[in-house]
Amino acid sequence: MKKSMMLFASITLAGTVLVACGNDSENAANTTNTENNSQQESADSQSSDQSSEMSVDESATAKQVDAYKAITDELNKMKEDQEVDWDLVESTYTSDLKSAVNEIDNEFDQFITTGIQAGTSGELEENVARQMIDKGTQSYFYQKQKSLQQAVIDAKDADKNDEAMLHFEEIKLLVENVFVPTAEKRDSYYELEGESSIVENINSGLTAQEEALSSEEGMEDFAVAKQITDKSIYRSYYLASNSYAEKIEEAVNAGDSEELQIMQTEALGFYQAIKGSLAGGDEEATAKLSELFDISNEPASIKADEVSNLFVKAFAGKIKGYHEKVAEMAEEGKITDSKVEAMEANVFLKAIEMPVNDAIGQEKADALYADATSWYEAIVNDNAEEANKLSEQILSELQSVVE
Repeated sequence: MKKSMMLFASITLAGTVLVACGNDSENAANTTNTENNSQQESADSQSSDQSSEMSVDESATAKQVDAYKAITDELNKMKEDQEVDWDLVESTYTSDLKSAVNEIDNEFDQFITTGIQAGTSGELEENVARQMIDKGTQSYFYQKQKSLQQAVIDAKDADKNDEAMLHFEEIKLLVENVFVPTAEKRDSYYELEGESSIVENINSGLTAQEEALSSEEGMEDFAVAKQITDKSIYRSYYLASNSYAEKIEEAVNAGDSEELQIMQTEALGFYQAIKGSLAGGDEEATAKLSELFDISNEPASIKADEVSNLFVKAFAGKIKGYHEKVAEMAEEGKITDSKVEAMEANVFLKAIEMPVNDAIGQEKADALYADATSWYEAIVNDNAEEANKLSEQILSELQSVVE
């Protein structure tokens, strides 16, 4: 890795930008079928379906975004007490999205299709069905973004520069139309500004990726920078689910039951996007989150503190696993792989910055993140003794957060 990118990674970890946790290492950890399908099947279909001469406006991604907009525009009529054309929603989804969604994960398709069917029949309240369709499609787009990131790398490796740029333009299209609007809401709710802003982190990642693509030998930098983009989106979805748990408990305490199921569906929908990779940590915690968010569960049973703690346990499990793998790889001399895994661990640690601060206080939290930065640098510099010492400190402090 270039010195400038190493410095960038170190600074952003010490601050708030999310760096790391790429598709390759998540798949290597065998975390979920979702991610395997996302990278292998969808990336393959992207490469075969599109030529390097195609413009982004003609791409499959652009057509799918247009279909998503058409569906959401129709569904949003219910906000104005207008009648929704459910036949239009179903036909648009079936013709323009269903096949691609199934390629990524048929669970997403089941979630969306159930929403359409329940909305059409009146089995569920219309706004609940709307959220199932909207958030299910967003989950698909998040996984599609991950497959496109890999498609960029594959195209560059094959010296197909135009194709690589096309795929990158598709990523930017998804960011602008799908991910940033969601991230803006999280920034507003949690009052995240400047370096803490999720939107700023997403845009920083894209800028660094674009710079890497335009350089002569920038794909290693690209692989690092893509983690800023990807895991900033990831953090947005995690915080979205977490925020709805907070809103649900507040509504229950206030005796306001009107929108409980709608908010619960939103929490579940956002969780759908990330639960696959999160499940590689604490399986019990991720299963409990799925149970709580499921719309068959009583909303009153959702407690904000419990949800936050479950997320922390799930992230902590992931982090511990990465530390163990990094130590093994370092012993085997696999420095490049160990750097990727170390960055995986650190970005998950950064994602839970707010509950970490609440649990151990700002001073200890600052020390923890400083240790994480130093640990990564020790891995980069092949200093196994220092890395092992720092790893023990990090995991010990993290355990105190979980407890």
